[in-house]
Amino acid sequence: MSRAFFFTLLCLYLSFSLHASNRLYADNTLHPSDQLYYDVSLGFGLIFDNSYLIGSHAYQEGIEVFNINVSATYGNWYLDVDHSQLTGGVIVGYSLIDKFDWGLDLIFTQAQDGISENGFDLYNSNKIPELSGIDERKFDLTSGLRLSRLFNADSQLSFELLQDISSRHNGWIMSAYFSKIIPWHNWELRSAFGVSKYSDDFSNYYFGIKAHEQAQGRPVYRPQSAYSLVYEFHAEYPLNENWVFLAGWMSTWFSKQIYQSPIVRQNHQHKAKLSVRYVF
Repeated sequence: MSRAFFFTLLCLYLSFSLHASNRLYADNTLHPSDQLYYDVSLGFGLIFDNSYLIGSHAYQEGIEVFNINVSATYGNWYLDVDHSQLTGGVIVGYSLIDKFDWGLDLIFTQAQDGISENGFDLYNSNKIPELSGIDERKFDLTSGLRLSRLFNADSQLSFELLQDISSRHNGWIMSAYFSKIIPWHNWELRSAFGVSKYSDDFSNYYFGIKAHEQAQGRPVYRPQSAYSLVYEFHAEYPLNENWVFLAGWMSTWFSKQIYQSPIVRQNHQHKAKLSVRYVF
């Protein structure tokens, strides 16, 4: 298990906000290999975020100074670090089955960002008044199975069943995604739609309110299982041999078990991104 432990630590070190990675799309190259295969690119750009947490600015924008994207395989192991797409993140996986357009993988990833009095930015010293007095909800580390099926080399359907192994919430997440790639002139257009179901333990840990967290306008709240829907549209255009322009939009909608939480201000979140990426 030493390899798994190493990859898990690397995943924690590199993790940001994770949902699905570029394995969401049919053209991923993360297949079992007898030798080390890797691909690296660097990027930077602008991110626009409509946070769903109470007290957050309705629309926030920031400069993404630097991000790294890495695809690497060795044997049946793979590392997928994808920050170019809004649905991207970090996944460490082990390919159990990869044949006849079917794939079954054991994966390690983060399902949810942490939340504190500072919102999602755990390292920001500026507290959000509406979140004052809540306990910190730490990010999790989950592990489970991912089953995928390719269609016509441009579409993919996948299912994930993940269990928290970090003892944060001890809950589970079930997800299904369908994605499609459409070439158009020199553009590559990618779209994906997904649905996720969260267990009672997950929902209550991140969005519930305990008795000692009560405040004016923040009553005790204990949600049951919840779900979310996500849609992504992502476009790439090659500027030259090495530079690629990227633009993306992602919308997420939450069930009432989440958006009725006293620390949530709306039932949706939108994110947009404009960036450039240098491919080595």
